[in-house]
Amino acid sequence: MDLTGHSTDFVVDTSFPEAMRHFVRLGQQRWPGLFLYGEPLPPGAPTDWRLPEPDDDGFSGIVTFSSGQEMEDFWEENGYALDAVRQGPYAVFYRHHVQSLHATTVSGVHASSPEVEAAVEGTGLLLAEYYAVSLVTPEDPDVDTFSRSVVNDFVASFGRPATAM
Repeated sequence: MDLTGHSTDFVVDTSFPEAMRHFVRLGQQRWPGLFLYGEPLPPGAPTDWRLPEPDDDGFSGIVTFSSGQEMEDFWEENGYALDAVRQGPYAVFYRHHVQSLHATTVSGVHASSPEVEAAVEGTGLLLAEYYAVSLVTPEDPDVDTFSRSVVNDFVASFGRPATAM
């Protein structure tokens, strides 16, 4: 199978595990029969859901999302692609980094108010630990409504309203 999908990459703080729990709840709102990791998510599970234990390296993982067995089968055949109703599977790949991160200049800030954006734009960034995250959607969110809604849900899961892409 050819590689498919579009990756939107983020560096996120240590609130990532809690944000993912919210993102799973939003996924279940989108698809009441939500599958995670190729299995049905039991009713009520998003409340108790926790980010899985890391892979063997101790720091990385993946969470996959689909609407049900039919989409799982479609995914196996077509990869990250839109189906007949213009929806498709998506996944979050993540790696936890326990070393510090420094960015010299922050740009492209989207915040709760113009004042906050102005105060942060152009400043430096220091994080003691962080997660590198790739959200893989069927299409580029700049051109596909479904993929944009998934990215917006991910951003909103961090307690901030998503901005239109």
